Amino acid sequence: MKNAKKKPSIRKKAPYTFVVDVGNTHTVLGIYKGEKIEDHWRLTTRKETTSDEVLNRVGGLIRFSKIKLEEISFVGLSTVVPVLERPWVKALQKLLKKPVQVVNSNNCLDCPIAYLNPASLGADRLCNIISLRDRGYTDAIVIDMGTATTFDVMKDGGFEGGLIIPGISASMDVLTEKAARLKPVSIEWADRIVANNTDDAIRAGLLYGFIAELESLVQKIKNELGKKNVPVFATGGWGRMVLGHSDVIDTYDPYLTVNGVRLVAMYGNKAVEIDRDGDEE
Repeated sequence: MKNAKKKPSIRKKAPYTFVVDVGNTHTVLGIYKGEKIEDHWRLTTRKETTSDEVLNRVGGLIRFSKIKLEEISFVGLSTVVPVLERPWVKALQKLLKKPVQVVNSNNCLDCPIAYLNPASLGADRLCNIISLRDRGYTDAIVIDMGTATTFDVMKDGGFEGGLIIPGISASMDVLTEKAARLKPVSIEWADRIVANNTDDAIRAGLLYGFIAELESLVQKIKNELGKKNVPVFATGGWGRMVLGHSDVIDTYDPYLTVNGVRLVAMYGNKAVEIDRDGDEE
């Protein structure tokens, strides 16, 4: 990692790191003590939010934790909503009085990226690979199940590429918006694939259909890589629901993405600085 900061020397007391992962639907926040997550929260992503609103929401959460603001040494941010980068950076700077390391293709701890346009790669997908690289993996598949479901492929220690399909809830939205006779239902596993009522038919189609698509895509990815024994990780909001319903998933890690944010927060070298007195534009 020639351009990354050297890892901080080991301290008697592990440093605290504050991490934020802004997704399209939800925003996950966490506080790490060393490599262990101590506190975490899940918020609704508000695309029209201001730095003052972020400051109020985050400040309140941290003050209810057992960790004091001044104990936080590192701050990291990943966002797939570009318009929210500025208000989040501005609020975190003001609240924590620390530089904010923002995850992107120029601040990724020298992770190789095979994308033709590396800047177009979602920060969350990059974080997943960074997290696995730190654990010593060189080849892996990450299925991140959120608003969209992304398949992130790690090959020879770098981000090789992947694919994006609609997430489970997004598929429900499209189905019920476009079909006049179909109404939204709670998303839960139906007892059988061949359902005998419309609500369970929707549930079975969404979830069993998703599993079939997931398994087929994983097999095709492995075939294209020419490697059969590639570990498959699942993460994201829908990952826990899918866990146990497919043999292709080896590990479920709900903190895979935010751990990547933690690593960039601690060892990144391109902190973003924003004028605290500037506006939101």
